[in-house]
Amino acid sequence: MKVRQRNYLFLLPWLMVAMLLLTVRPAAAQSSPGPTNPVELETFLDGLMTAQMKTNHVAGAVITVVKDGELFFSRGYGYADLEQQIPVDPARSLFRPGSVSKLFVWTAVMQQVEQGNLALDTDVNEYLDFTIPDTYPEPITLNHLLTHTPGFEDMGQDLFKLSAAEMNPLDEYLKTHIPARVFAPGEIGAYSNYGTALAGYIVERVSGLPFAEYVEQSIFAPLDMEHSTFRQPLPDNLAPDMAKGYNFSHGEYLEGGFEYVQAYPAGSMSAAAIDLARFMIAHLQNGRYGETRILQETTAQQMHQQLFTHDPRLDGMAYGFFENTVNGLRIISHGGDTILFHTGLFLIPEQNVGLFISTNSVGGAVMGEPVMKAFLDRYYPAEVTNSPHPPADFAARITSYLGSYTMARSNQTTFEKILGLTTPINASLNEAGYLVFSFAGEVTQYVEIEPGLLQDRYEPANQMVYRTNEAGQRVLLPAAPFAFIKTPWYGAAALHNLLLIGGLLLFLGTMISWLGAFISDWRKREPQPVIGWLARLVATLFGLFFVLFVVGFLGLLLDIDPAYGVPNVFFTTPTLLNTLMVLPIFMLITALAMPVFTVLAWKNGVWQWRCRVHYTLLTLVALALVWVMVYWNFLL
Repeated sequence: MKVRQRNYLFLLPWLMVAMLLLTVRPAAAQSSPGPTNPVELETFLDGLMTAQMKTNHVAGAVITVVKDGELFFSRGYGYADLEQQIPVDPARSLFRPGSVSKLFVWTAVMQQVEQGNLALDTDVNEYLDFTIPDTYPEPITLNHLLTHTPGFEDMGQDLFKLSAAEMNPLDEYLKTHIPARVFAPGEIGAYSNYGTALAGYIVERVSGLPFAEYVEQSIFAPLDMEHSTFRQPLPDNLAPDMAKGYNFSHGEYLEGGFEYVQAYPAGSMSAAAIDLARFMIAHLQNGRYGETRILQETTAQQMHQQLFTHDPRLDGMAYGFFENTVNGLRIISHGGDTILFHTGLFLIPEQNVGLFISTNSVGGAVMGEPVMKAFLDRYYPAEVTNSPHPPADFAARITSYLGSYTMARSNQTTFEKILGLTTPINASLNEAGYLVFSFAGEVTQYVEIEPGLLQDRYEPANQMVYRTNEAGQRVLLPAAPFAFIKTPWYGAAALHNLLLIGGLLLFLGTMISWLGAFISDWRKREPQPVIGWLARLVATLFGLFFVLFVVGFLGLLLDIDPAYGVPNVFFTTPTLLNTLMVLPIFMLITALAMPVFTVLAWKNGVWQWRCRVHYTLLTLVALALVWVMVYWNFLL
């Protein structure tokens, strides 16, 4: 079983590894009453949390368990402020639950559906003061936003900011950052922060209140969530309780600042764990908390039902919740991440149990999976099953699905597309006949248990399907909202890495060689043909533009903010980036001139034949590199 979640908000492809690992469908669980003694649970969690925090260098964490409509257990671990040695207080310390904020958007949407102000199957353009382009005949509806199937590409630009002064109003951000529609609505799961922020804005439009204020009145107040807010910066009465965020680097904890989320309904919430416990109780009791309600019972029940799945044999999406079957139990959940804070919220409706865990350190990204796994294995253990062997004809049927893949949640129309090179995804077949799936450093083996249905060889709960979609693409589909699309041969990361690295070495070596030859000829006063001199000048200029582009781009990616552990370009658009975007234009101009000189060199017999072959090779590589620039959206 794998239950780790991460929400890669910007240029963090490894974010999606954690959410993919929630696609689980195990064998039936043994009968278990779940946790019955808070003291026993505390003893169990104390050892588990202490070990996990030490291993992953987590400064502070909080965990809360609710059961049967009551707070069953809650405890803070470590520090909310290392410098001041302020311990984590589950009742007061504010953590940033990231995309767990989305559950409040979806709850607000369903409240407005109850009131008759919204309809889930209506074109969202009916509720907006701007227009989402009609790229496809089918309109985008709130149902699509709820299930992350509107078909938007992923965009990270301007999503995170480090100061309030850099923030723009929500409507301005949404109107100026409309992502391209790259899939037909309802076709494929592709997690979308923009889509959730759009839903939050729709709530603003129909309620007449800013989203943060709406949530305060309609969700926080009824649930007595007095230590929660969507406001950025924090209100004066809550700011002193904000936990610090940390990155452990070179043997010490480095403190980061407050992370501003521009698409704020999708991830800006700050909240104490006890407040989230009240929210969990309300959903586990179908909208009721004490004597008050945030949703009618039928609405809450509807919200918890499956709304979308890639395949009837897989889990999918409820109304904003991820749906997972873990140890035989149906779990609805959501994970959330900023860069510094990492969170998981899990509800087990049939057991009336919920668990919330959050950490305030970069290393906390890998804590959710082992903690939740250990909790479920202890209190809701699953039967052990043996993995079947691959069917005899599996190798023949899976052959066309082997190769490189791209996440559906990726960028296709801006230069952010190149981030795909940082997270190679590959499917291959090993000697034993198992499908080997490698993604972000993790390698998993799958076996086919039904036609088209794959199961993790060692963790039978983890499943996905393979099939060919209507567009003729080979796809691997875990539980929504994620999907993997086979990359055409010309888009394979290996090919582009070869062209980029090989081209860089070829032009660097050539320019160094030509510089030596130029100096030698100058000393000997040997004249050079004008065509030959111009040809080499043009090729040298192309090489210089290319080298400057690669070095500059790598420089941006290697300019790491030590407090966050990510490149500074995540937070701002540096002047250097704008300059770099001009270089591919110069590469195009010089590359188009090189074939002309290649023809002239062969026609006029310039240089020895070996030199002409070398220049021809340079020309072909230059044209290929221009194509690479076009493919990754740096040109045209």
